Amino acid sequence: MAVLFTGATGFLGSRVLRQLLTEDGDDRPITVLGRGGGREGGRDGGHGGGPDRRRAGARSLRARVETALDGLDVLAGTATPRGRLRYVSADLTLPGLGLADGERHALAHGCSEVWHCAAQLALHDDPVPLFKANVLGTRRVLDLATEAAGARVVHLSTAYVAGGRAEGHIREDDLDGGHGFLTPYEESKYTAERAVHAWSARTGRGATILRPSLLVSDRPVLGSGQRQPLAVLALLIHEALRRRAEDDPALASLLDGGDAHGSGLRVRVRAGSGGALNLVPVEYAARAAVCAARAACRPGAPAGVRTVHLTHPHNTPFATAVKVLERLYPGLSLDLVDDLDDPDPYESLFAHHLASLLVFTGQRRTYDRGNLLQDTAGLPDPEPLDATYLANAVGEVVTPVAAA
Repeated sequence: MAVLFTGATGFLGSRVLRQLLTEDGDDRPITVLGRGGGREGGRDGGHGGGPDRRRAGARSLRARVETALDGLDVLAGTATPRGRLRYVSADLTLPGLGLADGERHALAHGCSEVWHCAAQLALHDDPVPLFKANVLGTRRVLDLATEAAGARVVHLSTAYVAGGRAEGHIREDDLDGGHGFLTPYEESKYTAERAVHAWSARTGRGATILRPSLLVSDRPVLGSGQRQPLAVLALLIHEALRRRAEDDPALASLLDGGDAHGSGLRVRVRAGSGGALNLVPVEYAARAAVCAARAACRPGAPAGVRTVHLTHPHNTPFATAVKVLERLYPGLSLDLVDDLDDPDPYESLFAHHLASLLVFTGQRRTYDRGNLLQDTAGLPDPEPLDATYLANAVGEVVTPVAAA
């Protein structure tokens, strides 16, 4: 029996992989599927160049996964056993994952579980690449799972398949596109979930859908090239402020700890009052994901598709996220307002670079965690997240802006 795994270099996927490798009583080999070096395609050689290129792609994939595991090992203080890992260069955007027929059959033979954690994450980019990676890629992984007789699928989705539904209690079995979607990413993951349901109904096989909310960590992300989503947003704001500070010595002084604006800099930010974000520590989500997958394999577990919210029991007010920026930049004050009339240049700058986050500030919805609590009995809930936690999550990407 073996496991196939996609998305092993991702922020959550790498942590799930490490959890699987360190789990007691599980000695199944794990084959990691992922892109090697380059995007060039071709069905016959994985990446279009025969065995040599496939081997090179697998080496590149292995190096990236090992780098991610190395960073996690440093944080944990223990080494991850890696003897069960093997690597195959594959591409979600190519027909048949870019694999030859014989290679797909060999991968499927003896496979008992398929973890599909790979996805493209981009909130406001062109929807076509998102559809190719997140929808067509999921269908191709499901096709591979079909060839693996009896294998169960574990599909990593997102709590944001709830789309534009701003209020109410989202049940784990809810899958309703009637409220529309705030981003193309949400819609692509919703459509991928529908594909998993269709696959399960067609094959009579079981699947677990995992829906994490916005993943965070107050621990450093070491040596893997990963950045958590909040850190990416913080970096965008930081770079925008740095560029503006090159032509504004007063701003540069304030960001460097000075007070050249006198009483500081007050910036209005348009955000719905009372809005909140569901932020969940990635370490908790990884442990819960593996617990949920194991629960689905217990005797008597229900057949079909089981959806599990990997969410925090308490939403984090958007105002807490605002406090983080004020903590990172002493002298900066952000005022949350319902309407932003006649914005000044700084307010326009924040509105532009916070757009990916501000689209969610009107949400007040909560998430059902019934299946999660049942499947993770004994796993403590995460503590409420405060401004100190979030500042640690984003602070490593922000450094003082020196005056020009």
